[in-house]
Amino acid sequence: MMEKAMKIWAEKMMARTHKAVKIYQQESQKKQDMTPAQWNMLYGKYLLDMDEAI
Repeated sequence: MMEKAMKIWAEKMMARTHKAVKIYQQESQKKQDMTPAQWNMLYGKYLLDMDEAI
């Protein structure tokens, strides 16, 4: 029972992470001329979830 719950949880986290990365990549391609501070803000906005998921 526990293994199944863990597997479902892991799959949900992977999907969420994948979505966050995809959005981040799309946003970063739109904004090629950003300053490092702006990059960090964008990273923080989308990839903080990813860091938690890892």
